[in-house]
Amino acid sequence: MSLKIGIAIILLINIGVNAYAQDKERFQKIFEKETSGEFENQRRFKNVTCLSYYPDTLPRWFFNPLQNGTGYYAIGVSDPDMILGEAKEQAILRAKSLALLNEECKIQYFKDIYTDAKEVQRYTNLNERFDIYFKLIAKRKVANAMFAVLDTHVTRYNEYVVLVRYNPQQVNASDTLYPLMTNASVFFVSASYNGAEDNQAEYEMKNYLLAPDQKVVGAEFLFREKENKFLSKSNFNGEPLEYSAFPYSYTSPDATSRSQVLVTYNGLWSILSRQMLFTLMLNTQPYSVKLKNLDQQYSRGVTRLAREIASFSSTLEINGIKFVNDTLKFDLNLKGQTNSMW
Repeated sequence: MSLKIGIAIILLINIGVNAYAQDKERFQKIFEKETSGEFENQRRFKNVTCLSYYPDTLPRWFFNPLQNGTGYYAIGVSDPDMILGEAKEQAILRAKSLALLNEECKIQYFKDIYTDAKEVQRYTNLNERFDIYFKLIAKRKVANAMFAVLDTHVTRYNEYVVLVRYNPQQVNASDTLYPLMTNASVFFVSASYNGAEDNQAEYEMKNYLLAPDQKVVGAEFLFREKENKFLSKSNFNGEPLEYSAFPYSYTSPDATSRSQVLVTYNGLWSILSRQMLFTLMLNTQPYSVKLKNLDQQYSRGVTRLAREIASFSSTLEINGIKFVNDTLKFDLNLKGQTNSMW
């Protein structure tokens, strides 16, 4: 083994949480300098034998899941480094669960806003904080005949990616119905103290189905972040799944620049689910209903609490996905919302 290859492997083994904050271009230059083509994976992955520093090219349908025809379309992605048979099952469950959101989903939103104004000599120091709790639920009785896997893709990191069509009208009287559920939530906190900002969030998604043979199939995923630090936890059918923090990189077939390459250290599903929930949370705000506004006078200033809530039924339409500046952007709509008090 050459000295350069040995240095590259040492760099990979030592990549951890701090790698999340590294500059992508600087990191890629190190790879291009210290490696040639592909390098052998050294006990970082269980089921991936060889990795390439080149991004994985995702299929066109990943970026535009909408197709002509009846029904609803959704994408599901497994965790990295899984046995492909199990990865396929996890990806299909996630895709089926997201497809339910396209037909109808229940959205709940709760936001508290705190403002603390303190008089300091001739100036006023303004500190603010807001806490958001966002929840998204869909549950239906479905049959296998309602779903069709239209296309699949396996990434360099043993992630199974599927495109699923869901047609609730595609069912016969003899088909066995079973419950399918998706439950997703976001807890987001943003604070500004004396000009310094601090953000932290927790994103969670749970998908379950009770198969006709009474077997429960379930996938749970949790992602926590605070500034540049993050933690992810995943389990499938009650078993925890572990995979390495690694610079997983992806691009589209039409990418023409580095700005269209996505790098994430927790795999594709982590950023896909996180960005979808974050975008939905932001899109929910215009429909919020102000519930309470309370001013409390203290000797050092005024603390104001404004509380907003919203609850409505909607349908989720994902028009497209794109990679821009090392992040994932959703073009989506919430349709048919009818506001009501929580």
